[in-house]
Amino acid sequence: MRTFMKQILLACSVLVLFLLSTNSQAQEIDTTKIHSAILENGKIQEGILIFEDKNKEWKIWWDHRIYWDAAFYMGDNPNQMFNPMTNGTMLRRGIIQFKTTMYRDWEAYIDLNASQGGALTPRDMWVARHFRGSYHNFFIQAGNFKEATGMERLESSRLITFMERGADAIFEEGRRKGIALTYYNPHIWAQFGSWGQEIDQRRFERDNEAWGFNGRVAYTPIRQDRRIVHVGGWASIRPPDADNNSRVRLRGRPETRIASNNSHRFLNTGQITNVSNYTRYGLELGSILGPLQVYGEYKVFNVHRKNDLPEPSFWSGFVMASYFLTGESRGYFADEGEFGNYDHPKNPWGAVQLAVRYSRTNLTDEKANIFGGEQEVITLGLNYFATRYIRFYFNYAFVRSDQHADGDGSLTPFNYNYFQTRMMVRLP
Repeated sequence: MRTFMKQILLACSVLVLFLLSTNSQAQEIDTTKIHSAILENGKIQEGILIFEDKNKEWKIWWDHRIYWDAAFYMGDNPNQMFNPMTNGTMLRRGIIQFKTTMYRDWEAYIDLNASQGGALTPRDMWVARHFRGSYHNFFIQAGNFKEATGMERLESSRLITFMERGADAIFEEGRRKGIALTYYNPHIWAQFGSWGQEIDQRRFERDNEAWGFNGRVAYTPIRQDRRIVHVGGWASIRPPDADNNSRVRLRGRPETRIASNNSHRFLNTGQITNVSNYTRYGLELGSILGPLQVYGEYKVFNVHRKNDLPEPSFWSGFVMASYFLTGESRGYFADEGEFGNYDHPKNPWGAVQLAVRYSRTNLTDEKANIFGGEQEVITLGLNYFATRYIRFYFNYAFVRSDQHADGDGSLTPFNYNYFQTRMMVRLP
């Protein structure tokens, strides 16, 4: 399989070099003029500060965000003495983003994050080359960016309905070094790519870096103002990360972060050994009808092992609905295959949105003798948009766990509730 991956990567590299060199002279401009003098005065577009030249050949934009969170946990915690779930506040994200368009068809993007008051760490960091048409569009992207493992995962954190993504995020790999080819038109979005390991994993002592493959397709049969239907699906195959001794582990938080870092991942399969590769796939279905949004995802994680060992399979999914009491709606990003920005509040005092989500995750496979636990979470949400760029979240969740949700033996399962809130501010 590794030989096959190397061949694919070599072919992708040749393709990228060819496409990047194509038309490189056709759109060449005098780079001696590339400085602030050729850029028009900054404009605020969708809450983002943008500078661009008159011909729109060059563009620079900044997007900065702050997320302050607080949480309160309720329930008779049998782990309280040695492993309490403590109330508190945290800087969930402090995001600094820079994006540049060059020669009209090139893009570069840097996304840095200071979470929990730590140092700035890189998230997205990539370069893309666009090939635009009147209907059909392509772009090649290389660097560090998200795998397409579901629409909610692809959505920016500024656009998700609840404070945290659903528990099905357990099956996602996050941002990784990779290369991908994306096609889109007003109704279809498709991407295929290959991803390696996380950006901080840059040296490998025993094994070569592990690379896998991922593809996603999204279709919007209805895409009108305030009326959208979205259908999507994706699939992935990849080996365990290098230097991990052919092992894979899945762990999950209860859709909250303050008291649920590594010590409170109740769902935990432990280390699954002798893994040759694992496959994942997911389905997406959602709709927007004016102020109403309904959406859901279902994901499966299959582990393939060596030496005829049992091969476990796990699953997770969620369904959610939201409704703007004040009548607002949201759009769709055709070039990203996902739901887009919210409307500006119709009232001078802001907008109010109600939401509910049910998620369920099962990391237990009795036939494979792996008991990672099962968890259900019901979350009630109230979102207040003071403006389109200042938003307050209020989430109340009910968490129910089975007897195997014990953090691989380090925790005692119990049911509990929590309330958490967030202030999100975008700084143009």
